[in-house]
Amino acid sequence: MVIMQKTKRVIKKVILVAGLVLLSCLAGLYIYTHLPIDRIPSDQENSDNITFFALGDQGSGEPAQWMVAHGMENLAEKKKDLDFVILLGDNFYTRELTSIDSPEWMSRFEHVYSGKYLDTVPFYAILGNHDHENDPKVQIEYAKKHLGSNRWRMPDWFYSADFGKVNDRPILRIVFIDTSLDHDGLVKEAGFIKDKFADSASAPIWKIVVGHHPVRDYGKHANETAEMDSIMLPALQQVHVDLYLCGHDHNRQVIARDGEPFYFISGAGGADLYPVKTGASDLLFSKSTHGFLGLSIDKNTLKVGQYDADGVVEARYKIDRSCAQGKVNCLQPISH
Repeated sequence: MVIMQKTKRVIKKVILVAGLVLLSCLAGLYIYTHLPIDRIPSDQENSDNITFFALGDQGSGEPAQWMVAHGMENLAEKKKDLDFVILLGDNFYTRELTSIDSPEWMSRFEHVYSGKYLDTVPFYAILGNHDHENDPKVQIEYAKKHLGSNRWRMPDWFYSADFGKVNDRPILRIVFIDTSLDHDGLVKEAGFIKDKFADSASAPIWKIVVGHHPVRDYGKHANETAEMDSIMLPALQQVHVDLYLCGHDHNRQVIARDGEPFYFISGAGGADLYPVKTGASDLLFSKSTHGFLGLSIDKNTLKVGQYDADGVVEARYKIDRSCAQGKVNCLQPISH
């Protein structure tokens, strides 16, 4: 009996040691695969070509989120030119993200978006309506304190960033907004957009605004765009924004109307999917399948592709900078 008890204790110790060794190995692997952000392989500020991915409604923690992330890494490894990723809101479908130490940071961001390329680029994020169900300031604080792998970028509720440079002009300026704010907040953000894209000698060549809620939509939330239409659309039109990227509707759409930005809805990053209409004259692409956007921009041309969850291109478009802004025919399909 005594021998059996000693044997059990030995077995427990062996299991405990083995567990600690395994945890140490996993921790080491995490540190190895999440190297410091100063390993970013390109100079975003001075590059003459900018390449990035965009996706929203990704933070489910479900297999679909991991599948899309794997497809992103596959495409990044194939192209070898990824500069950054944009997250279009609803980064965490959970009420458990209560602090900068919550395990959801690992299970829905850090561990999900990993690989040779995704590990080394920043992720510029905005807040979605589900992010507001937690304390949104947690996501801003995580960025300001450079936590985790130091890839998370969200310096404020809304902000802007420049990418690339030609003759002292940014190739691309992106304005990131929080479309879940109240009426007064949206009005303030509309003013921010107009200010950032005001005419000047240093105005950007290309203009993109990133928000969570659509301005135009043919999906489940099509009847919920009135405030975006009345407040945001005039600002986008006044300063001739080229693209508006968003999520919220869990599908993928491309919408083109004269006198407005081109709308790319990419809300299929990992959450359950919503149906989407087909056949509308201004709806150039629509699919209720998981996937993401891939964009490549230089001073002359903007190219954007719809990619499925495996990183396979399904549709691609280009805009020549010489084309008059606000014209539907400026968005030209290109072969795969």
